[in-house]
Amino acid sequence: MTEMRPPSLDTRHFRLRGATAAILAPGHFRVCAAALAVWLLWPGFVFGSSARALREYKDGKYEEALKEYQQLLEPKGEDSRLHFNAGAAAYRNHQLDEAAKQFDEAANASNLRLQGMAYYNRGNTLYYLGEQDPDPSKRGEAWKKSIQDFQNSLKLNPQDPDAKFNLEFVKKRLEELKQQQQQSQQNRSDQQQDQDQQKQQQPQDQQNQKQDDQKQQQQQQQDQQKQQQDQSQQAQQSQQQKQDDQKEQQQAGQSEEQKQQKEAKQASAQPKESDEKGKEQEAAAAPAGQMTPQQAQQLLDAQKGEEMVLPANPKAKPSDVRRPLKDW
Repeated sequence: MTEMRPPSLDTRHFRLRGATAAILAPGHFRVCAAALAVWLLWPGFVFGSSARALREYKDGKYEEALKEYQQLLEPKGEDSRLHFNAGAAAYRNHQLDEAAKQFDEAANASNLRLQGMAYYNRGNTLYYLGEQDPDPSKRGEAWKKSIQDFQNSLKLNPQDPDAKFNLEFVKKRLEELKQQQQQSQQNRSDQQQDQDQQKQQQPQDQQNQKQDDQKQQQQQQQDQQKQQQDQSQQAQQSQQQKQDDQKEQQQAGQSEEQKQQKEAKQASAQPKESDEKGKEQEAAAAPAGQMTPQQAQQLLDAQKGEEMVLPANPKAKPSDVRRPLKDW
C-alpha cells in the first residue's frame, strides 16, 4: 500500500458501503479501500427530515444537512447515530470544531462498531484541527489526542489498515513537531545564553574600555612629558651651544688681541735693537779720538740735564758751553 500525504478536506474520497448505506464518514488521510459509512437510522427516522438530510448530504449541501441533523437531535439528543451523522456533515462543511463535538458524543455509543468509527473519524478531525493551529504546543496536544483515537479504533478493529496507517502518520508528524520544538527551544536557549553573555560581557567590555582609555591618557601624558623634556633639553643644549660659541668667540678675540699685542711689542723692540746696533757700528767706524754724532748728541743731552740742576748765578761769567766741563 503506497504512502500518500493526507488530502485536503475538499478532496476527500468516500465509498458507499452496501446498497442501502446512507451518509459516508469523513475521508481518511489516504485513499482507503474501505471507507466508513454513516450509521443508518431505524425506520422511524428514515422518513421526514432524516430523508431530507440524507438527500442534502448526497447533493453536497452539507450545511443544510447539518441543520437537519441538529433539529433531529433536539428531541433525541442521546442518539449516537444522529451525532455521528451530524459530525460527518460538519466535517465535510469544514466545521471541524462542531465535527469533533459530534464525534465525541458518538464515541459514547454502546454499539462497538459505531464507537470504533467515531474514534476513527474524531482522530481525523483532531489531526486537522492541530494542523491548523499556529501554536506548536496546542498542535502537539491535538495530535496526541488523535493518536489515542486511532489506537482506540484499532482496539475495536485491529485489522483496519487505514487506522494503522493514520496512526503511524500522525506519530511521525508529532515526532517531527517535537524535534522542531526542541530545536526552537535550543535556539531560544542559545539566544538567551548569548544575551546573558552579552549582558555579562558589557560590564567587562566597559571596564576594558575604561582601562584602555586610562592607558591611552597615561601614554599621552607620558608622550607630552617626554616631548616637553625633549624641548627643554633641546633649549638647554641650544643655550649651552650659544654660550660655547660666545666663549670661543671671546677666546678667539683675546687670542687675536694677544697676538696683535705680541706682534706690536716685537715690532717696537726691533728698531731699538737696530738703533743700538747702528750706534755700535758708527762708534766702531769713527776714527780714534773723535766722537760720533750720536755720542755728541748724548753728551749734549747730559749737559742739558746738568744745567738744569745748577744754581742760578746771573753775576757769574757765562761759561763756554762749547768747552767741556772738568769733572775734577
